[in-house]
Amino acid sequence: MGITKQHLRYEPSGVCNVVGSTNGAIVAVDSAVCAIAACENVNFYNLRTNEKVNQLSGTKPVTALKFSDNRRLLAVGYSDGTVRVYDRSANDPNACLVFAGHKTGVNCLAFSKDGLTLASGGKDSTIILWDIVNESGLFRLNGHKGSITHLQFAQNGKFLISSSKDTFIKFWNMSTQSCFFTLTDHRTEVYTFALLKNDSQLITGSAELELRLFQLVWLQNGGKDDEGTTEVTEKVKRLRTDSDVGSDDDDEPADQANTIVRCAKFGSLLRQSKGRALQLVVSPDESLLLCLGSGPLVDIFRVYSEDEAQKRIGKKVRKAKKRAESEGHILPENLEGDVRKDISTLIGRIGDYRADAKVKWIDFARETQITTGGLEYRFFALHTNNTAHCVKVLSLKSGEVTAESIADLDQLGHRSDARSLAFSNDDFALMSTSAEGVIIWNRHSMSRVETLSDESCKDAVCGLFVTGDRHVVVGTKSGQLMVFDLAANELIETIKGHEGVVWSIVPTPDMKGFVSCSADKTVKFWLYELVSDGEKKRLTLRERRNLELSDEALCVGVSSNARFLAVGLLDNTTRIFFMDTLKFFLSLYGHSLPVLCLDMSDDELLIVTGSADKNLKIWGLDFGDCHRSLFGHDDNVTCIKFTPKSHLFWSAGKDGKIKQWDADKFEKIQTLDGHSNEVWALAMTSNGKFLASASHDKSIRLWEKTEEILVVQEEQEMERETEYEMTLADNDDVVAGEQPNKEADMATKKSVESIKSTESIIDAIEIYRNEKLEQITDPKHTPHPMILALQSRNIDRFILDSLHKVRSSDLEKSLMMVPFGFVLDILHALTECVRQEYKIELACRVIMFLTRIHHNQIVNSAEALATIDRLRRIVPKGVNTIRDVCGFNLAALHFLQLDIEEKQSVKLFAEATEKKQKKKKKAKDRAIVMSVV
Repeated sequence: MGITKQHLRYEPSGVCNVVGSTNGAIVAVDSAVCAIAACENVNFYNLRTNEKVNQLSGTKPVTALKFSDNRRLLAVGYSDGTVRVYDRSANDPNACLVFAGHKTGVNCLAFSKDGLTLASGGKDSTIILWDIVNESGLFRLNGHKGSITHLQFAQNGKFLISSSKDTFIKFWNMSTQSCFFTLTDHRTEVYTFALLKNDSQLITGSAELELRLFQLVWLQNGGKDDEGTTEVTEKVKRLRTDSDVGSDDDDEPADQANTIVRCAKFGSLLRQSKGRALQLVVSPDESLLLCLGSGPLVDIFRVYSEDEAQKRIGKKVRKAKKRAESEGHILPENLEGDVRKDISTLIGRIGDYRADAKVKWIDFARETQITTGGLEYRFFALHTNNTAHCVKVLSLKSGEVTAESIADLDQLGHRSDARSLAFSNDDFALMSTSAEGVIIWNRHSMSRVETLSDESCKDAVCGLFVTGDRHVVVGTKSGQLMVFDLAANELIETIKGHEGVVWSIVPTPDMKGFVSCSADKTVKFWLYELVSDGEKKRLTLRERRNLELSDEALCVGVSSNARFLAVGLLDNTTRIFFMDTLKFFLSLYGHSLPVLCLDMSDDELLIVTGSADKNLKIWGLDFGDCHRSLFGHDDNVTCIKFTPKSHLFWSAGKDGKIKQWDADKFEKIQTLDGHSNEVWALAMTSNGKFLASASHDKSIRLWEKTEEILVVQEEQEMERETEYEMTLADNDDVVAGEQPNKEADMATKKSVESIKSTESIIDAIEIYRNEKLEQITDPKHTPHPMILALQSRNIDRFILDSLHKVRSSDLEKSLMMVPFGFVLDILHALTECVRQEYKIELACRVIMFLTRIHHNQIVNSAEALATIDRLRRIVPKGVNTIRDVCGFNLAALHFLQLDIEEKQSVKLFAEATEKKQKKKKKAKDRAIVMSVV
């Protein structure tokens, strides 16, 4: 048997630079703290102190965030279709509920008013309702044909409104799990909407430059309308007469024969923001409406109250009468009715907020303040350039608004992508360059140490630490070489080094200079020198030699003993030159697209090149022969870095993967999955213990070599098992006797966790059967170790304890995959548990589900007759017993509450009444301010 070569595994060690993901979201916690989606994490920032106060870690990129109304529950949607719900009041902040139902990423989330139900919409065009209390899925809605863009509950959670890219807005009834009305007025994708004034007004935003306002009249609330039949009828009549939609049609085709809501278009609002309307946000008091487009402009609209709208109508009527009298015109018969049709009496644009970059997401803080100038609001804005701002909006007495940014997170990272990385000579500092400057990071804490920027330092592409780690050299797209002094934090010299872009800078082995390559078809050699600047000496650069090339140079490398110089060219070849004489040595040709990166091993035996053709080629430096060509990545190979003193090397590409390879055995060792976008740069410490990577997702990640031994064969086997499990999860099971494509379906989906849970349930049933046989033959035998581990009193409870271990959201899907041959054993064991009053709720949930999905087999099975008869006799008694106990305990608690209130002469739960009084006071104060306005 040959010697097995062992490798050590690299694990994530830290993340920095990323403030908010480009496709992330932001939600307000209070007036100073906000939560931002940053790659796979959710970071909580205090914008008053510019510090990160908390973090929720995940495994996949975050795509959606939503707080419940009381800010207690935070729902986080991920790109793999899972939803996690965190309870901020729990002792363990990382404890969460996990719901898996979507096949693709989660686009939007919505909590019901009481916070007990969560709705999630995904890119797979489905809507899933989740029960927070029961920790399980309720049902899936399949009406839309496009990606779900926005969700919102209406009428205290009785109905759900959804928008989609299929241009439709659908109204869903939660009790019947069906769509009862579809709004089809839009011609383009609907991205957002908002409900106003007790769900009586619906504002929609699409790819068009206008916002549409619809009037809603709810005909029933739980069967009866609170306002009475006469008033609802009057509202419907007024809706038909005032609206242009459906007023000429006596058959009312727009109502779609539903008896719940009447909807009619009232008018349109023009917005100034360009592109599609991504988001509509309403202030806590529903007086301001923000419209977010695909640019830096945010439109601010004023939503007028009933009194304000009536005043505006009266004012417009008086102006119309005065104008008609002055011009001698005849007034219309229904002048006031015509004025009521004007949408400006309800909503009007009063201002805007202009940001420095595109705004991705916004959210209002719940607190509002009354100032001498008017009402003050605050909202948080997530920008696409990796920062977030806190914006103060002041509603003036003149009716206009002013918006200004009062806090930001600009100093926590780069505004654009980090294009290069470099470790200091002592490996304690990490430098990253981007279009706006250079940032020095502490490798231990992954925190920002220093920011180097200058007006002339634009579009930095590459950089390195000068020997001694007191200076850094930066190359830019304009061909300039800039020298920064780290101690003084200033630019000390700028040299026009090249006529084109400086693509790469590498130090020479003697550490006395560096080599730069550029798009101007030259490679230049530079020396560090000290020159006198008055009484002090400063560092400068002196050009030593110049190498002319036949094409643009994209990357350069120098061997460890300064013998060879390698240059990757735009003509798909790599040229090898002697360093001392700059004479041509070898030409490595074989790539079909330009060579983007290269690196040489320390022993000067191998060179590896990466190209835009997605391939890695391993060459010998002795004869220039190609040892092996590897299909390394699914997109362009952007970085290659050899591990010091070995033939192991790392490669990174635009597919977001970082892979380690063995250049001798030509095999992949491990893959680092962390980045979700293109990887632009790699850097490694001199001892090979740390690897740093920078990506288009704005994150800079640090990977540390651990002591865990990695065997390549085992790693490959694990990858194959993972792929096989994913293929199993893709095949959905069909419930017998149910339609697979109906409007409402089961919420959960088949996943790797549900498959493992099914296997554990089957194993428990096998143990159950063996234990029953053992008890017959040997009543004194020792129970199975699994029964002892779960501390089950008997084998019937062991089945229920095994079911209790299954994640609640995966229970139905796991039970569905259990063969019918095991179902009768489960029903028999659970019947005994109900008789013993042991976990009756869970037992009844499983019994009802199994009898529903296996109804046909149970009806036609003679063996199941006795089991079903026992269920008929025992389960109703057990349910009645537990219901009586709960009712008795609830009555006792009410009696105890009354007794305490009588003794202490105070009311329990006074906090709720205080909140109501505060709301009334705020409404009263706002009415006073608005009356002044």
